[in-house]
Amino acid sequence: MSILTQSPSWFIPLCIAAGLAYAGALYFRDRFNRTYGTRLATGLGILRFLAATLLAFLLLKPVIRTIDRIVEKPVIVIAQDNTASLVVGPDSAYYRGAYLEQLSQLTQAFGDDYEVRTLRFGSKVDEGIDSLRFDEKLTDLGALMDDIYSRFSGRNLGAVIIASDGLYNKGQNPIYQSRKLNVPFFTVALGDTTVYRDLLVSDVAVNRLAYLGNRFPVNIIAEARKAAGLTSTVTVSRNGAVLYTEDITFNGESDVRTLSLSLEALETGLQRYTVSMTSVDGEVTLANNRRDFFIDVLDARQKVLILAHSPHPDVAALREALITNESYQVTAELADRFSGRPDDYSLVIFHQLPATGGRGGDLVRSFIDRNIPALFIWGTQTDFREFNALEAGFALDNFRMSTTDVGGAVDESFPLFTLGDQARDMFRFLPPLAVPFGDIRTGAGSTTFITQQVGRISTQRPLIAFNRYGDSRVGLICGEGIWRWRLGAFQQYESHDAFTEWATKVVQYLAAKDDKSLFRVSGAQNIQENMPVIFQAEVYNESYEPQADKDVRMSIRNEEDEEFDYTFSSSGVRYTLNTGKLPPGNYRYRATVAGTSLPAETGEFSVIPLQLESAATIADHRLLRKLAEENGGALVQPDAMQELPGMIARISAVAPVSYENKELTDLINFRWLLAIILLLLSAEWLLRKRAGTY
Repeated sequence: MSILTQSPSWFIPLCIAAGLAYAGALYFRDRFNRTYGTRLATGLGILRFLAATLLAFLLLKPVIRTIDRIVEKPVIVIAQDNTASLVVGPDSAYYRGAYLEQLSQLTQAFGDDYEVRTLRFGSKVDEGIDSLRFDEKLTDLGALMDDIYSRFSGRNLGAVIIASDGLYNKGQNPIYQSRKLNVPFFTVALGDTTVYRDLLVSDVAVNRLAYLGNRFPVNIIAEARKAAGLTSTVTVSRNGAVLYTEDITFNGESDVRTLSLSLEALETGLQRYTVSMTSVDGEVTLANNRRDFFIDVLDARQKVLILAHSPHPDVAALREALITNESYQVTAELADRFSGRPDDYSLVIFHQLPATGGRGGDLVRSFIDRNIPALFIWGTQTDFREFNALEAGFALDNFRMSTTDVGGAVDESFPLFTLGDQARDMFRFLPPLAVPFGDIRTGAGSTTFITQQVGRISTQRPLIAFNRYGDSRVGLICGEGIWRWRLGAFQQYESHDAFTEWATKVVQYLAAKDDKSLFRVSGAQNIQENMPVIFQAEVYNESYEPQADKDVRMSIRNEEDEEFDYTFSSSGVRYTLNTGKLPPGNYRYRATVAGTSLPAETGEFSVIPLQLESAATIADHRLLRKLAEENGGALVQPDAMQELPGMIARISAVAPVSYENKELTDLINFRWLLAIILLLLSAEWLLRKRAGTY
């Protein structure tokens, strides 16, 4: 500790001189000290000198510098794999018993020279290794590196010890993630690299969506190790009913078979299917002989009708874009040949209808009168007198029987739906549409999606816009030539994806039904078993004002028809329910608002089992060796774990670090200094009073 001032050092003698001059002038004005006498005057002079000198010194703004030296021990991080892949094989008893004792001895072997921190990891990272259960469903070694970095960056991190089988099925490559830590890595090679006899369903590839009555494809990958000449039966079942079986005889030390089949969607809702393989003698584990998958079976696809006055490439371009989405059943017909019922369709696209001479006008009106959502595409054959009479939210006045080439630009304030970056950018490259020349008139409440751009001149006139008529939505594309948009997008991106996204979003918005219910419940339909099941609910009054003081409840039934009751918690204008993690399976729910006549909300969801860890029975020690070697460490076997403290001690960089913490404090802030000055002045005053003076 030292005292510093913000003034030159020669100011301190000046303070002393000022104190002496002040005391001398006050008490030694005459050499005989007639008032006090020599002894008393000397004592009073010393008191005044000290007080004056201290006050003068404080005017220099002195500070006290304190230097604390802190010695930080090296931090050793021991991270233990807590996933199920460690206990799949025949060594499960070892990892649940003797190994835990070895791990505990390792943490104690570092002694007092190091700060030992322990972590356990799987899909997430937690502190401590006292509650290892080896039940995590996923391994994310990249997340472990990120967690160590966030916890110990800025600390004296000496070394990292990772005890794992080297298998990871989530996150980034740990080799690259480890480099930012810049410390030695030591790895303990757990698990077994021996290939045992094992049959497993390694993957099932399916579409998550199917439609009632349709068939959907299923691709099953069946794998066998050390099962040459053995036969297993692959079975696909639902609710105990066998839907497909096939016998497979495997060849060689390792054999992979792909089975392609199709199943029929017989019931609506979330359907759980099970793929299983019969076991053979000597399998290391049976946990990976089975895998479940879920299919959401919908009752019907939305039917989209494209009606055209005459054949046109625009119709083909729209149809090709929409049929890629399984949610839509697309039909394209000429207006004079249409014999269907308007009520059968969720959306109709009118291409240049009504046509010149009023042709198709009655057909268009039959859809409009039934409030079927519609998308109109104008062209040179459109009869605008008949179109304007529809009063569908748009009109074209003063049509001059000609067209002009018009490009488009996305209106940045468009609120109805969003497009991806590619789909938004494509309008900058697309060729123009042939737009009828006239004055476009839009009704109240219309929203512009794409504005017209003539050459490089941007306008506020709509090229694509939306409005409402009655209870339905209507859209307008002001020109023909959309087929050139599809070709232009492919030329730019070598893919039709951007054009398809645009067309799908337009149709999706127009065909969507407004939800006017006063009680709404939402939540994910497919949840992995390591994730909590979360629902949200909204309650409204007759004026569609949110209500936050209601008692919202939910009952959930599992496949065994067991019922569990929950209550939502209110959070602002919404209600939230977190049921926690649920076992894999199908569930049905029923949500109600207590004390009201609002109808109940019902639905289904499924919890999908994670089987990645049980499918992995062969450890990846190559990854562990590379991780250690690239970071200046070494790989050891579990029985050599106790050598790690000695190996780390031989690394000169792993050493205590001394830090200096310098702190400056204004001397005037110390109250004891004020007390000393007051004490000196008080003592002087009392002595003067005793001598009979002031």
